[in-house]
Amino acid sequence: MRNCDTCPGNTDCAGTNLHPVLSQVLGLYAAGTTDKFDILFALGEKNEELLERYTFRVEPDCWTKAALLAIADATVKMDPDDTEQLLTVAIRAFERFPWQIEELIEQAPALYQAIVNNNTDDRFADTISKRDFVKICKKIAFG
Repeated sequence: MRNCDTCPGNTDCAGTNLHPVLSQVLGLYAAGTTDKFDILFALGEKNEELLERYTFRVEPDCWTKAALLAIADATVKMDPDDTEQLLTVAIRAFERFPWQIEELIEQAPALYQAIVNNNTDDRFADTISKRDFVKICKKIAFG
């Protein structure tokens, strides 16, 4: 995933640190919690602290990296046939965050590779090719 131009890397990377927060947001949204205040309340103190710490002067690239990492994590846990539905939910879940939806298309090959690398089996790669995944991302992003 792409880093911002001023990324300090490793443990100080805002995208890496915001990734678990957006993973939880995606999980809550997918489970039916769609009100932003209910989501914020459900995040808990630890994730609220991460939001407060890493949202000050965070580049859109950082938010995008966090969103794409959260999507990759969620995709690994799901049936490959549900990928399109997950991407649709992710776009809705992250619409209030300053991520760049066009990066879903631009970084689709890297996102695909992250999903394949984190899968314990070859089911995702056997079901969806990189080319098909990029097509799905384009379809979802452009509605």
